[in-house]
Amino acid sequence: MQTVEKALDILESFLKQEGEMGLAALANLSRLNISTAHRITSLLVKRGYLNQRQKRGKYYLGPRLLEFGSIVKRRMKIRDVALPFLQELNKVVDESVNLAILDANEAVYIEQIESNYNLRIFTAVGNRVPLHCTGVGKVFLAHMGEAEVERFLNSKALPYYTKNTITDFSQLKKTLLIVRREGIAEDDEEMEVGVRCVASAVKDCDGNVVAAISVSGPSARLSDKRVEELKLLVKRCGLEISRAMGYRGE
Repeated sequence: MQTVEKALDILESFLKQEGEMGLAALANLSRLNISTAHRITSLLVKRGYLNQRQKRGKYYLGPRLLEFGSIVKRRMKIRDVALPFLQELNKVVDESVNLAILDANEAVYIEQIESNYNLRIFTAVGNRVPLHCTGVGKVFLAHMGEAEVERFLNSKALPYYTKNTITDFSQLKKTLLIVRREGIAEDDEEMEVGVRCVASAVKDCDGNVVAAISVSGPSARLSDKRVEELKLLVKRCGLEISRAMGYRGE
């Protein structure tokens, strides 16, 4: 943990002083001795977080950090664009409305607008959920390439959560075909008993799925008839957000 803190101290030195800095300056700003600073900067250079124009030259921030910046910027943009549409959907359905992104082999919620009902589904922003048994997760899986889906399925067993959880690979593949064809995914008490969910994709200007939106609520309110009504609303909302992101498809 101390090594991590020291590495962060060195990187944060560039927030205090712009441009290139020598090893002595970095050590001074991060309050490290020269040998420790050299060991850590060498690792940061190796991983692409720092660069040097020549060996033993001054250091400057590397391209690896730009990747983080672009990811954060893209995710913030998705949330900013989607928020007014999510708020409107929440008013119409009066159930909890969620926005999620894909991170490795999990879906991460980056926004939620709660229902006004006393009995409602709460999902904390930052919460991670599996892909095979959630509405947003199935959206991401359904829009992966075939090889990518195979890698996901072969990487680990599908965890069991309830009697409705799909743990059979062939059954999941059939479900994903339906999701891809209909543009909508369901979670029918598959991760948590008593909770249902309807989800759809958000696409960018190139047609890539960059997020998923969903409406979730207690199964006592989300009857089969209500779920069918929600499908149309959620799918339309996903398309509206996609259009706002520059998507021109249907």
